[in-house]
Amino acid sequence: MEEDITIGEITRMVESSSTSIELSDNELKKRYLLWNIAAFNTIASKVDVGIATFGTGYPFYALDRNLNGEIPVIPEQIRYNRQLVRDTRKYQRSIYECVGCLGRNYSNMRDLKTICKPCPNTPDSAKPRKLINRLPDIDMWLVCEDGKVEEAKEQLKALLEKYNMLSSDVAPMISIQKVKEIAEALKNGRFPEKGMYLPIDAHIVEYSYIEKLIRGVPAEMDFSARTGKVPYLPIHPVSLRKEWQQDDTAYNFIYDFLAAFTTFGFPEELGCRIDGIRFALSHRYAPEELYQLLMQSATDANRRRFQTPKIKEIFLRKMQDWGEMPINLLSTSEESKKPVDVPVSNGPSTDDDL
Repeated sequence: MEEDITIGEITRMVESSSTSIELSDNELKKRYLLWNIAAFNTIASKVDVGIATFGTGYPFYALDRNLNGEIPVIPEQIRYNRQLVRDTRKYQRSIYECVGCLGRNYSNMRDLKTICKPCPNTPDSAKPRKLINRLPDIDMWLVCEDGKVEEAKEQLKALLEKYNMLSSDVAPMISIQKVKEIAEALKNGRFPEKGMYLPIDAHIVEYSYIEKLIRGVPAEMDFSARTGKVPYLPIHPVSLRKEWQQDDTAYNFIYDFLAAFTTFGFPEELGCRIDGIRFALSHRYAPEELYQLLMQSATDANRRRFQTPKIKEIFLRKMQDWGEMPINLLSTSEESKKPVDVPVSNGPSTDDDL
């Protein structure tokens, strides 16, 4: 990316790319998103100390446990993209100095907060993290053996780099350019080229950590329903930024569990426990009550997203589906205990396909 690009040019590029992906053909977009998920799971399966994976956020909140469903256009995302351009309008003719600065200094940064956040040369509304936060990405989590986080970090980071699947702030300007090319391909009805992945938001948690959170979901939701307090179970993973680090703020696992928690390859016992909890919650609370608990546990941005009528409709239908699982699915059905396969054509099956 050329160093003399203006703030107006780069913010419009980000807005146009993200909105174009949002508005692209649903089936092609879905096939591409599932291909990204399949690729991450293939890569994660090579981590010696890995046990399973799960996804949260986009696009999982629009899909069922088998990744079936339609991914609707989300007006909130389009509004969010346009806000970036509006917030930087008065700086649009200024040169975007971050391109040159990142080229000179990025190797010495721990992350984009170290130098970028206090820098006076670019307005806060146009800092690199503001731009990359508008890019579509996929949140994927690796569950590793207890006490093996360091090994998992080392192996997963090396594998993601090997296959060119990176978090957006590992190479911000490259991420923006890649998303632009992905958007152009989808807009023209083409599947993006091999290796052209969306930014990945990768996290690692230990098995006992996620198991404890899952077991705690029913009691926390019951407590919230009785007291009116926000249902909250903090999950504080190590996440891949430029280097692995713990974020400043924990995520709320209650929100993730209700909205999007989608597992891949979980051990049978824990997989059945998850199904059992979902079944029990759907019979303890009406779908609208679960929606209210979801909204209580959501951030402001996620709350606005779930106020979209189509997203709310998908959520309520998902809650109904939780209550319609056959009883034998929760206990004796071997079919239900199998890891969920990603039903995607063109997905990677070998290293050469990544």
